[in-house]
Amino acid sequence: MIHFFAEWKKIHRRKLWLLYVVAILIILLWNTATLLRNPFSEQETLTGYNYLILSLSLVNQMFLPVILAACASRICDIEAKGDTWKLLFTMQSRSSLFKNKIFINVTYILAMNLIQYTFVLVIGQIIHVTQPVPWSSLNFMFLGFFCIDTALYILQQSLSLLMKNPLMPLFIGLFGTFIGIFTAFFPDLPLRFLFPWGYYITLCPVNLHYDKASETALYYLIDLPWPWLAILMVFGIAVYLTGKHLFLKKEV
Repeated sequence: MIHFFAEWKKIHRRKLWLLYVVAILIILLWNTATLLRNPFSEQETLTGYNYLILSLSLVNQMFLPVILAACASRICDIEAKGDTWKLLFTMQSRSSLFKNKIFINVTYILAMNLIQYTFVLVIGQIIHVTQPVPWSSLNFMFLGFFCIDTALYILQQSLSLLMKNPLMPLFIGLFGTFIGIFTAFFPDLPLRFLFPWGYYITLCPVNLHYDKASETALYYLIDLPWPWLAILMVFGIAVYLTGKHLFLKKEV
């Protein structure tokens, strides 16, 4: 616990929280602006919550991978810039350093996803969505976002701690963002199941059917993709164990 609070003090002036604030503002403002430009018709309010869940999934897909990469780089470059690894490890174990950095960011990730969860409920009331709240799908959205964000953050932190060039993890996060967006527009390709960056859409409990003849979109609920969530969780655990093992063996 002492090392956990020490890590909090180290990042106090790094303003790590600001990156998460920027992330949530982008997500909420993007969705709000979309609703203001294209207000729901009476028919669309019947599936309003479905639309909000899918819209949040798409916006998270576009921005979160690179923002999580920036957060990991921000929290890991404190020791790297000063080359204080040897001095630090005389007072703190490598294992606790690795875990505490994750715990701090998971706290921010949890808060960010709680805000999105609340946003769906609040905006649904403001725009008078007539659809009953799909609680199981909404809860799954929250759980899915949290698991994806955590898994991607652990991956990015591991890369930031292991790579000498601090820009490489950022490039990987940016590459992951493009991969995720690409797979979102080609849902029939198996790529979205192979790359963790595409799981914002893979785990989305809502699908879209567009009717070209009537130029209308139907947002409908699908079976909750629990198997893919389980695969993502296994991936996250594997990345954590591998990243931690390599960091413990890293020469400083």
